[in-house]
Amino acid sequence: MMDARAIEKVNEGIYELNGAEVYRMPVILMLYPAYGTVSCHEVCRYVEKYGDVRMVLADDTPTTSDMDIFDDVWELPPPERLQEAHELLRRWCEKNRPDGIFLQSERGLLLGSLIAREFNLKAPSVEAALLCSNKYLQREALLRAGVGNPLFTLGENAADVRRLASESNFPVVLKCVISTMSRLVTLVKSQEEVEPAVARVKEGIEKSLDVARLLSFADTAKVDLGCDPRRQFLIESFLGGDLVETDGLLIGDKPYTFGVTEQIQSIDPPFFIEAYLFPAEYTDNQAVERVSDAAIKALGLGDSAFSIEMRAKDGDIRIIEVNGRLGWDDGFTDLFRVHTHQDRITQVVQMALGTEPEIVHDNSHFAALAYRSCYYDGIVRELPAKDEISRMGNKEVKLGLATNKGARFFSPPNPEVYPHVAWALATHPASSRAAHAIARQALEKLDIVIEKVAVN
Repeated sequence: MMDARAIEKVNEGIYELNGAEVYRMPVILMLYPAYGTVSCHEVCRYVEKYGDVRMVLADDTPTTSDMDIFDDVWELPPPERLQEAHELLRRWCEKNRPDGIFLQSERGLLLGSLIAREFNLKAPSVEAALLCSNKYLQREALLRAGVGNPLFTLGENAADVRRLASESNFPVVLKCVISTMSRLVTLVKSQEEVEPAVARVKEGIEKSLDVARLLSFADTAKVDLGCDPRRQFLIESFLGGDLVETDGLLIGDKPYTFGVTEQIQSIDPPFFIEAYLFPAEYTDNQAVERVSDAAIKALGLGDSAFSIEMRAKDGDIRIIEVNGRLGWDDGFTDLFRVHTHQDRITQVVQMALGTEPEIVHDNSHFAALAYRSCYYDGIVRELPAKDEISRMGNKEVKLGLATNKGARFFSPPNPEVYPHVAWALATHPASSRAAHAIARQALEKLDIVIEKVAVN
């Protein structure tokens, strides 16, 4: 058995080689990063600031640039083939034991929780990862804990939708059981829309790679999903009120919330984010944080980041969904840094390595993050150059692009919809709504051309 000093050496990355003590840099495994290589490069930039850390990428589509920026790259099957990916990754970790795991994406959460359990890494438990991914089980867990939900049920046909609508009235919302990043979320406003909406959702879930990932996880982890996600979908009452969100970190099981953000969503098509106002101005933010904390406790979430969407109306706060990961919308790191003065990615890396990050909470400034979006089928033909984007910014406004020339945009309900083209972050000394107006004006000045294309 190792004595206390021997354990300290292991934790410090010190081991013996030919009788001499040798330092081994800690290894962070980055699993299935969000939105491909964009966040890969972003994470690596922040890790460089943190210090001597070896970064290893495990992804299904590594690129040449990934080979340049990571210390090692391990190619995995796509996330929907989770069982195969788990076997390959487990064998690699047995030979090259990581010290921490960065699994801050929907694609990586389920597989990462299994690897974390097997190699004693700081990450959400398998049980919590399942409850964050399976929105039906999440609803049931929140209901048992007395945390506010919409009225909900599982369904598989139009009659099930009409049955819930008879209790809650229209509109109602249809969702895939697993989070699909707003894809397949369908608003049904009337009786006439029920049949085509159900047909569209059923066709989508039959082909969904997200559903395939959840099913593969269930087979690998030997867990009960409580439903058949290829056949059944969630039906929920539509919640009115302010759209609010909490984002933050869980140090162990203790939540550190960056603040309460107000969402501004698109109207037609619905459910896509057009802006974030930080902090929310017209909501009881302390009450929102209490509900957020209760939801985290109900799901047993810990050792992770979180992003929780809610609706608040007349003091009634209900959960839309709980995500056990960082939110990855463009500009998010800059938005929250207005209050935290910290790089949230660096903080998550610190947590993964067992170091408690510095906590700062400065409420002296207001901010808004706005997006310019495209909801039609098109190809990006013209974008401002990066140096032009930089010149257009100033002390109170920062701009960035969320796409590249030649990129293809799709119209809803195509599952490949990611509508953000560009973003603007603005600050204001007294109002997040005033900051939003500034950000929106800056976006309108960008010279962007997206050519419409015909769809067969």
